[in-house]
Amino acid sequence: MKLIMNADDFGLTPKVNDAIIQCLQAGIVKSTTLMINQAAVSDAIVRINAGDVIGDVGLHITLTAGKPILASEFVTSLIDSDGYFLKKPQLFSRTDVDAKQAYQEMHAQYQRALDLGFNPSHIDSHHFAAALPQLKCAFVQFLNDIGLPARRVDVFDAGLGGLTVPTTDAFDMNFFDQGVSEDKLKQLILKYQKMIPNGVLELMCHPGLQQDSLLSSVSGYVDLRYQELLILTDPQLRLWLQKQDIQCVNFSNLI
Repeated sequence: MKLIMNADDFGLTPKVNDAIIQCLQAGIVKSTTLMINQAAVSDAIVRINAGDVIGDVGLHITLTAGKPILASEFVTSLIDSDGYFLKKPQLFSRTDVDAKQAYQEMHAQYQRALDLGFNPSHIDSHHFAAALPQLKCAFVQFLNDIGLPARRVDVFDAGLGGLTVPTTDAFDMNFFDQGVSEDKLKQLILKYQKMIPNGVLELMCHPGLQQDSLLSSVSGYVDLRYQELLILTDPQLRLWLQKQDIQCVNFSNLI
């Protein structure tokens, strides 16, 4: 089986960037996705251009954190009174989100990436917001229009909705929060190896460093990021994966 371990949230804070780069250099994580509207995106672009990033760098479409790329009047159903994206619980509970506005914002984020000289290798979305049932059709249309490999969009409801770009055979979100331990990660991988021995599995990860003073102001997921870093940079885990005939790859392998 092939494993894509993708580090979400590149660009969130400088220390998150550092942690992701450490994971990429250690060799288990071979892809990450960049949040184009966050404070540390400039630092991330500098690190990419400096050659610090080993592996794929995709785009982490963001609809639940920070401010949109488009002017407020074009994304009224996605933002609060201060012009910030609705928080995850608010967006997820709404049924009147304008999918056309979301589609246009997705394109704006992709265009901003290109304007910064960054060519994404693949696409996914922060908090899976773009894969919500009320936005899934717009996200699939966007992905098909861009034509890049993407994370599966059947997170909340079955079916890929006409997705025509390359994706993995399976995606699992359980290496997160209470699922963060080396033993649980191994069990998860072995479960999918039995299910799709010749397939490709994607798992997400969110590594970080200790004492990141900026992180708690932009994310509710803080303490376990450092534990993820320790697990994903452990040489013994890399050896275990090799012994289990698990090949760590990135999204370029899907093309």
